[in-house]
Amino acid sequence: MLHTLLYFLALVCLSTSPNWAKLNHMPVEVLGFWRLTLAALLMGAWAFFSKRISFSPPWRYLRWVVLSGVFFFLHLWTYKYASKTTSVSNTMILFASNPFWASIGGAFFFQEKITRRLVFSYVLALLGIYILVHHQIEFSKEGIQGDVSALISAAFYSAYMLTGKKAREHMNNSFFSFVQYGVCALCFAGTVLFTQNSVTGYDQISWVAVVGLVLLPTFLGHFSLTYLVKHMNLTVLSCGKLLEPIFASIMAYFIFHEQLGAHSWIAFLLTASGVFILFAPGLFKKNLGDESKA
Repeated sequence: MLHTLLYFLALVCLSTSPNWAKLNHMPVEVLGFWRLTLAALLMGAWAFFSKRISFSPPWRYLRWVVLSGVFFFLHLWTYKYASKTTSVSNTMILFASNPFWASIGGAFFFQEKITRRLVFSYVLALLGIYILVHHQIEFSKEGIQGDVSALISAAFYSAYMLTGKKAREHMNNSFFSFVQYGVCALCFAGTVLFTQNSVTGYDQISWVAVVGLVLLPTFLGHFSLTYLVKHMNLTVLSCGKLLEPIFASIMAYFIFHEQLGAHSWIAFLLTASGVFILFAPGLFKKNLGDESKA
């Protein structure tokens, strides 16, 4: 039950990311650099002073952390590229394929079962996402690169979670997150050098947005997910993530006064129902473990 509550808190925090990004005026590469650099420094300081960094960590498993950090960067970069080169609606619906890739990876690497209840929940939640964005979906030759990028981003996200789950079998979450954020920050630093964008000289609201991204989506969002990935089924984690566009749309309604039509509430109901069906058995258990046990 506690893990389930933490998971939904993480989803809400992750859903704030589009709104923080909308407030920020930095190029994508600079925003990613500052977000992950600050996250790595803060996580490293906290882990060091709380003595959660061992001087003899399982070095042979560090490759999984490094891979996870690289996949995290590739997921973020391809998602932002998709958002710029195709419609937001196309990006959202194509990225929603990530539970499919996660379920294949989870079954292959961790022997996680794909049950009928899980498939039904995913289809119901995906239908809700489709209703939310269907009136804006438009496939064209001009946007094909962005559409492909959104699909690739979904695969990279699943790879990020799979390698993170593998690394978390052998190390604590603090040390894992410190290294992962650092690797991702280095990747963003490389893109900043390549694009020759300035890392300073931005307005106050942009820096507020950076801090918001570090505290909510990164620490309370991704840090919570990498903690939970050791305790919960990977496909369940990915499928529940389909609630993010719904949460983000509701937040945008209150923050930016973006309008929500009747179809938005129908979409929310369908997606929420799908996720509830997925989690309902675990709500009455001490711990939501493998979905096959539910």
